[in-house]
Amino acid sequence: MNPTAIAIDISGTAVKYGLTDYRGSVIWDDVVPTPNTSKDALIDTLLECIRKARVSANDQTPVCVGIGTPGMVDVERGYVLGSAFQLPGWENLPLTDIITRETGLPAWADNDANLMALGEYTFGKGKKGKNVLFFTLGTGIGGAVFINGELYRGSKGAGGELGCFPMQYEGKDGYWEDFASMKALTERYKQRTGSEEPFTAKLIFEKSALGDEMATAVISENARLVGRGIAGYINIFNPDTIIIGGGVSDNQPEYLTRVKEVALTFALKECAEDLEIIAAGLGNKAGFVGAGYFALKMLGYGV
Repeated sequence: MNPTAIAIDISGTAVKYGLTDYRGSVIWDDVVPTPNTSKDALIDTLLECIRKARVSANDQTPVCVGIGTPGMVDVERGYVLGSAFQLPGWENLPLTDIITRETGLPAWADNDANLMALGEYTFGKGKKGKNVLFFTLGTGIGGAVFINGELYRGSKGAGGELGCFPMQYEGKDGYWEDFASMKALTERYKQRTGSEEPFTAKLIFEKSALGDEMATAVISENARLVGRGIAGYINIFNPDTIIIGGGVSDNQPEYLTRVKEVALTFALKECAEDLEIIAAGLGNKAGFVGAGYFALKMLGYGV
């Protein structure tokens, strides 16, 4: 029998879920909008996703549930501690206990960026080495660290928050992700054009391709900020490989080339030697592939 997991990846906008196995295969998947109204509404959505996955399993019998969630997670207890800023009330939550009680399936949870990185590290393309940094560029900047092939979580499970490096830019205090994320890119474009339209990063990249000079300028500025931040982490960790995920990794090779150029310019020569900087290969499925693999691994499969 090929054991399968119900794998769930929660973001501020969507819940991606499906059936996966310990080889990283996606057997079935779907996506629904994330309800941002309350903690209870999101839990109800997760339970409905699990019900749909079970119905869609056909002759497969899922043996567990793996969940990637925004915020800091106590992995041993499956407890969401907090800092999931885009999910109201998503804190002090015994998430895996609730899922197990309601479904009868053993469940495990971890930070969404950790599990996205685990999916990429385990099943993504290219040789990665043992010491790897993962960055995902989106609403914020998610991060994960692998040291000697093991996911580093810190002493209280809150390690790897690479986007939360404190800095100042243009006279404002904040975190790196406040100035260098895709959300920051769109806000910078709106501020400098005076527009009130609901722009997305995708639309700004499209405008740049059509010759919009301001779009090109803010994309260049964003690439510089991302690259400099990554250079700092190169100098701290001296990794073998850096993986960059998020929407831009799928379809903006010129942007990633610029990020890489800036990062290598500001990295110490000794730390940058033989370093590989690559785009993530699993796209938007990395999170729930990693979640499913994590849960199956905790049950002893594929180890």
